[in-house]
Amino acid sequence: MSLRYALLGIIAKEPVTGYDVVKIFKQRMTYFWNSTHSQIYTELHKMEDNNLIQHELVVQGTLPNKKIYSLTDTGKKELIRWALEEPLKPAKIKDEFLIKTTIFPFLSADDINNLLDEVIAREEKTLRMTKEWKKHFTSQEEHSVGTMLTVEYGIKYSEMYLEWCKWAKQYIQKDRQH
Repeated sequence: MSLRYALLGIIAKEPVTGYDVVKIFKQRMTYFWNSTHSQIYTELHKMEDNNLIQHELVVQGTLPNKKIYSLTDTGKKELIRWALEEPLKPAKIKDEFLIKTTIFPFLSADDINNLLDEVIAREEKTLRMTKEWKKHFTSQEEHSVGTMLTVEYGIKYSEMYLEWCKWAKQYIQKDRQH
């Protein structure tokens, strides 16, 4: 059900297309939520059926028509109700790499270091991109407190993950020497 509220939150900021929503998920919400293209479009249809959002059809001539979604009054009320009244659930970490760490006793130190190096490269790239996005975002006139808080969370998360990977490499090296 949280996907619904993530979508309502995105659409509440400004009218967007489904394509925009997918793009926002990939660029801005990677640290705390993910969803597939088909999940997003399925939920958009359900939300429209429930009168939480509406769309305006834009005819584009030779290009495919596009739907621009906006929040209804009912959608805004539901989003606010959810934010203020729904109890928070414990945060969940779903990280495939952490599952891989459970088989580290069966891998060589070189294999483990190679895996850690992959994660380090991924997180360095993510950190660089997030900082660039923050720089671009803060240069604009209007600032969203929620967006600033989540982008800063993303930066801190990548920094923590990088620090943990570097610690893990040192730990593996010391552990294998004993």
